[in-house]
Order: sequence, then C-alpha cells, then structure tokens
Amino acid sequence: MENDKKEKQSGVERDFSALMANQVFHEDVNGFEKRGPERIGGRGGRTEETGARVMPNGDVVFRIYAPEASYVKIDFMGTHIRTQKGVVVDMEKKDNGMWEYILPYDPNDVGPRDFNFVVDGANMISPYLPVYHRTGKINNFVEIPDPGFTLHHIERVPHGSVVYRTYWSDVYGRFMRCLVYLPAEYNGNTDKTYPVVFLNNGGSENETTWINASKVNYILDNLISIGEAVPMILVMTNTMAFRDEDKEQELLFGWYNMILNDTIPFIENEYRVKTDKWNRAICGDSFGGVAAGLIGWSRPDVFGNLGFFAAPIRYDNLWKTYEENKHMQWMVDNGDKVGEEYKILFFSRGEAEYLTNWILQMDDDWLSRNGILRQNCTHVRLYAGDFTHDHSTFRRGFADFARLLFKDNVRNLGQHKPDTRARAKAPAKNAGEEMPVAETKEKQEAENERL
Repeated sequence: MENDKKEKQSGVERDFSALMANQVFHEDVNGFEKRGPERIGGRGGRTEETGARVMPNGDVVFRIYAPEASYVKIDFMGTHIRTQKGVVVDMEKKDNGMWEYILPYDPNDVGPRDFNFVVDGANMISPYLPVYHRTGKINNFVEIPDPGFTLHHIERVPHGSVVYRTYWSDVYGRFMRCLVYLPAEYNGNTDKTYPVVFLNNGGSENETTWINASKVNYILDNLISIGEAVPMILVMTNTMAFRDEDKEQELLFGWYNMILNDTIPFIENEYRVKTDKWNRAICGDSFGGVAAGLIGWSRPDVFGNLGFFAAPIRYDNLWKTYEENKHMQWMVDNGDKVGEEYKILFFSRGEAEYLTNWILQMDDDWLSRNGILRQNCTHVRLYAGDFTHDHSTFRRGFADFARLLFKDNVRNLGQHKPDTRARAKAPAKNAGEEMPVAETKEKQEAENERL
C-alpha cells in the first residue's frame, strides 16, 4: 500500500507514527500480538495487508480480498464514526481482486470506531481486525490515534488483571457473568481492602465493551501508577441482560434487583472490598448511566458515588416527566441535602452532543432548579470541541470520575459553563411543529410547582 507520506494540516506536519507504536493499536480480546497479513491463494500464495490500516497521517485504508464479489461496501450505519454516521460506502475494486476505501483522518473521529463489511449483501467480519461488542453484535473496529488522550495506552507500569467470573443469579434464575478488574497490588497486599466501582455498559453493548473498546483496565493502571487514582476494584456486569424479553421496564428492574441481591453479595464474598457506601460507586455510559441513576438515586444508602458519562438522569422511554421518575423524588424533597448523601456526583458530556441533545439540557435545568448543581459533591465536565456520544468521550469521563473517587480531599474539576450558542430543539408537539427548549422548561417548572 502507498500513502505513507506525512500530511500537513494547518501548516503543521501530522505524523502519528510514534503514537501508533503503542501495542494498544493492535491488542484486543482475541489477540495481543499484531495480526499478520492475509495469505492469498493458500500455502505458497502471496500475502496482502487486509482489514484496516491506520496510516501515519491518520487516514484509514480499508482493504478486503473478494475477487468474485459483485460489490463490497462498508456499513457505518451504527458506527461511532461521526463523519460517516448513517452511511454505507462503496469500496473500489482493484485488478488483483482487492477492494479498497480510504477514510480521511478527521480529529472529530478518534478512538475506537466500529464498522462492518458488506459483501454481496452479507455482513462480514474480517478475521484480520480486532472486534468488540456494540449494536447488539460483534463488530470490527479500528483505533484511530487520539493525541489528546493516551491514558488507555499500554505503558511500562504495574498492570492489574481482568477476571471473568460466572455466578448464579436468583433474580434471573440463571448464571450471569461479570468482569472484575483487580489493581496490580491486589494479590500482594492480602490484608488490604479496596473500594469498588460498578461500571455499566451502554445500550446494545455488554459487559466486555468497556474493556475491549475503552481499555478501561489500562486507564486505571496508568492513573493508579501516577497517583491520580487510588487502587480500586472494578466490576462490569451486562446492563442489557433481559429477564423478560423486550420489556424495558423488566430489563431495568431485573438488573436493579440483580445488582443488589446477587452481584454485590457475590463480589463481597469473593473479593476484599470495602462494604460502606462511601467506598462504593456506580456509573455508566448512555443507557448504563440511566441504570446507574435508577439504583443510585433510589439507594443512597448503598452507593455514595454516582457517575454519568453522556447519560440522561431519567429514563425518557418509560417515564416522560421528571415526576414519573419516582426514584428521583428524594432529590426534589431534599435537594440541598444531596451533599450529605453523596460524596461524588459526576456528569460528563461531549460538547457536540450537549448542544444538540435537548434531554441533557433539560436534565441540567432540573438539576439546577433542585439545587443539585450547587452542591460541593457535584462535578460536571464538558469536553469542548466535537466530542459526542462515543467511547472517545466515555473513556474521558471515566478517567475524570476515577480521579475524584475515594479520596479525602478531592480536586474539584470545575462546574459546567452553559454554552451561549444555539441550543437544541425539543421533539415536536404535533407533526411538523417544533417546541423550543425554553418552552419545555417553562412547562416543566409549572409541573414542579404543582408538586
């Protein structure tokens, strides 16, 4: 392949060669070593680089060998690649039976980006690329260099372990699985107990996604090694586990009861964890954050720290108004006492999403009206620029949350400053009619006054 040239952007040479020397760019659940080329024509045949290769200038060259295919496409429909969101692109067939497509580097599209090949109408997974679970299935992905965030890189520091554990759930009536991260020092300090974080995956993901996509284990290894996070245990369950198929309320409450009645007792029996609320946290991205709020808001006796990574604080699919979200009623009645019940309330969002997501904006309005944003325990991070709803944003949120947890004197990361640009539009009241956020805010305030 060609195109190894350095590219200039805004007069500055862009060359990510040194950054991409880190092993994280080819490590995944199925392999730690860099994958070799594809052998074309069996034993004795030629070899070709296929799959997706990130060039030194950040461009991604996709290649797949399919000499008898009528057409080959790349499906970005469910992807986190913003510049191609909702797009299926045609690959170009070469004379040697190879199909190619070049995705130009864009600083808005960094971090883990997933996709599928489509060969004559069939979705295909390349065996020469890493995979992770999202959109309810396994997808190929490529890690695009993110020079602004490298905490997920594999560095020469003490590394913890990730353990796959199977346990019985009385709530679900079947075995469940969780992934447990143990800090590097865990096995050597047999008399020490550790705080514990329950980290939830987003909708369409599962318990493996935070490890395989965001590399959260390496993030903790690096933060702990430089003293920016305390050693902690991390537990990842499948937030999307169904008890009764396709019933969202059963999905939420099945998981809620499983965490309280099955998962926490299992972890406390198997590992040396602290068992008080101040040394226990729950957090998640997107739907996983909604689930964290469902249990965290309603059980402040169990969790003293909550984290929301690009996640609403209420579940709009089931309960349209804030008043219907009964698990949040305690805050309405005791907003100024929230700081007594929680040590850390953390909210992170990407600016690009925040400016277009009226639900997040209404959440901020509600949190402000009820006094929560004024509390010393509340920390809000808005990642400026074009960060949106993807794991490049989620992993930043988790890292900042981890920096605050389980410390006597936490460093306040700063409150969110409302953006002065145009805000989002709420869903239409009737067909073809838009409702400004300001109007929905007035309606919501009127409803609150009637309580």
